[in-house]
Amino acid sequence: MLFRDNRAELERFIRTLREEHGADRLESVVIRSWASPEGVNRLNGVLSERRADSLKSYLVRHAGIPDSLICIHGEGIAWDMLRQMVAASDILYKEEVLHILDHTPVWVFDKAGRVVDGRKKQLMDLRGGMPYTYMLENFFPELRSSLSVACYRKPEPPVKVISQKETKVKEPEPALQPDSVAEPASEPATVRKEATVQPHRPTVQRLAVKTNLLYDAILMPSLEVEYRIADRWTVNLEGDMAWWNNDGKHKCYQVATISPEGRWWFGQKQGSPWHGHYLGVFGGFTWYDLENGKEGYQGEAEMVGVSYGYMFPIGRRLSLEAGIGLGYMHSKYEEYLPIDGHYVYQQTNRMNYFGPLKLKFALVWRLWDTDKKKGGAR
Repeated sequence: MLFRDNRAELERFIRTLREEHGADRLESVVIRSWASPEGVNRLNGVLSERRADSLKSYLVRHAGIPDSLICIHGEGIAWDMLRQMVAASDILYKEEVLHILDHTPVWVFDKAGRVVDGRKKQLMDLRGGMPYTYMLENFFPELRSSLSVACYRKPEPPVKVISQKETKVKEPEPALQPDSVAEPASEPATVRKEATVQPHRPTVQRLAVKTNLLYDAILMPSLEVEYRIADRWTVNLEGDMAWWNNDGKHKCYQVATISPEGRWWFGQKQGSPWHGHYLGVFGGFTWYDLENGKEGYQGEAEMVGVSYGYMFPIGRRLSLEAGIGLGYMHSKYEEYLPIDGHYVYQQTNRMNYFGPLKLKFALVWRLWDTDKKKGGAR
């Protein structure tokens, strides 16, 4: 197991060590630690050994295993890991970097045994040091914290197979009485224990929390909560709000909407009631105050309509929903003008509108697992 400051992985490994040691199956643990190329080579080896020793102390303290079972190895510079990272990246002059890593020894000696060149020096000199600087910032921090831990189990004891010879028991033949007829011996009844198989009950998420990415993009954050009351029926509550105001420039963008909705789903795949098409009926109420620097409109609106949408999965608990709502909206609003720092009322108007009322492309998070047989599912 390779650790790169991954505490969750480390905690899982510690739990495994406790279980293996408690069951007397643990034979040994081997820790290997690496360092990055910068700095003095000898010092890098010392640092990697210190990191391995630090992890050893941590395992002894938290996993409760004796330190005699743990071996540590400071592996020095992680050249192999660096090569893998370079090969998987889009670093400039990648092929030249890989050529140095593959063909240049760590140290290059002259005939007198003196160090005259080496892998690290060539990397630092390559292209004015540009690739080395990139690796220093992007790769070396991960190499400095790389640790590998291997857990070895004790070999399983051989299983002894004992052969049993079948023993035949000859039953005495029944004596026949004169003028009697021997009846066939009845076979003993065979009792079979039937295996009980529990039926698999799939789970379904009863709740979905959503945000409309289109409304978020126009600075009107949205939040929706949808609850599944049966396989084909859900109720949805939507809230949207933009509350931006700049009195100095006489600009105002304030909208607040609340809209309940009932939905009927169809075309779903088996075991996935959230994913498919739906038809809905919605209502809603809106408050607004809109001003563009010249004139302003402040009012309220009521709406009612029908909706259609489709939801599809993008992850275990994440989905995307696209939809549209059409219907009727009635609004009563006041017009005003900003004059000398005051908002001067002009008139009151009413508006009746038929057409699109909602447009949706929402990110959905499904939660609250329940047994599909409960809560109205049949």
